[in-house]
Amino acid sequence: MEAAKLRGITRKFNRYRFPECRARVIKNEENSLVVEFDGTANFFCCFDEHFEDYRIMLKDHGEEFKIEEVKEKGGKFMVRYKKSTASP
Repeated sequence: MEAAKLRGITRKFNRYRFPECRARVIKNEENSLVVEFDGTANFFCCFDEHFEDYRIMLKDHGEEFKIEEVKEKGGKFMVRYKKSTASP
C-alpha cells in the first residue's frame, strides 16, 4: 500500500482515538499490513472494535483489507490485515 496514504489514514485514526487507542504500522507489504494497537483502554470491553474501525478507514480510502490474525503481547495487540481478493 502506498506509504503516504497509509500514514495519513493512521494519523487520522490516532487523532480521534488517542490516548484510548493508538495504531502504529509495523509492516507494510504489497498484500498485507501489520498494525500494532495499544492505549489506555487496551483490556477493556470492545477494544477490538478499534481493529475493525481501522479496517473501515482503509476501505473508505479505497483499500480493501480483512483482518487475518490478532495476537496480544505485552499489553499490545498485533493485527495482520490481508488485502481482500474480492472483486469490487
